[in-house]
Amino acid sequence: MATNDSTVVGVDACQTGWFLTVVENGEPRMDRVGAFSENIENHSEADRILVDIPIGLPKDERRQCDITARDLLGSRGVSVFYPPCRSAVDCDEYQEASDKHREKVGHGHSQQAHSISQKIREVAEMVDPDDDQVYESHPELCFAALNGQPVAYSKSSECGRGIRMKLLSDELDSAKKCYQQARDTYLLKEVRRDDILDSMVLVVAARDRELTKIPSDVSSIDPRIYYPEFEVPTAHFEQASGCF
Repeated sequence: MATNDSTVVGVDACQTGWFLTVVENGEPRMDRVGAFSENIENHSEADRILVDIPIGLPKDERRQCDITARDLLGSRGVSVFYPPCRSAVDCDEYQEASDKHREKVGHGHSQQAHSISQKIREVAEMVDPDDDQVYESHPELCFAALNGQPVAYSKSSECGRGIRMKLLSDELDSAKKCYQQARDTYLLKEVRRDDILDSMVLVVAARDRELTKIPSDVSSIDPRIYYPEFEVPTAHFEQASGCF
């Protein structure tokens, strides 16, 4: 784990920009910024920043890190979507973007992937895959690490939120208080409940000194996703932690 005097940041895209959970000197706080560049400028001295956005895009096939992440998460792998290629990211219209992606990668891409193209562009302007401060991560891999296996229930369900809140509370003393403060501060149309939970688990993961990555090959130049390591149970993804 990181030392108490370190600064780590978990960042998740939200409807009105980016939602952040920051742990500085052991104390968590939350913030929202309009542009990703503000996050970098405001936390230039941070030891580590984990962000749930693709860093490094596919060229002529799907990213191996996304394929592996889906496999690790079992039926929760649907939470990992395949990002658009560079030429598709630069298109404003969905159909044009999907056609561009099909030309390069061999298939179209989802509306969900297209909807974050602007966010991907923002991050690409500030970060490259070899950055030693900002790393791509995925909240469901981080929750799986805390849980010892993928969390069976979606964050959109009360049960799923309860499980994740319990996992976060075991790691951050004031997790429930911070979550409620964020709920009280921002409208749902500005910051959704899952945006808050995701940024919180990313900051918990950012404190872990020994993050693993996929692909695991240290010499790989492919895009990578970082997360705390966990072992996939033999009875993969059949058991949940319980509802609260």
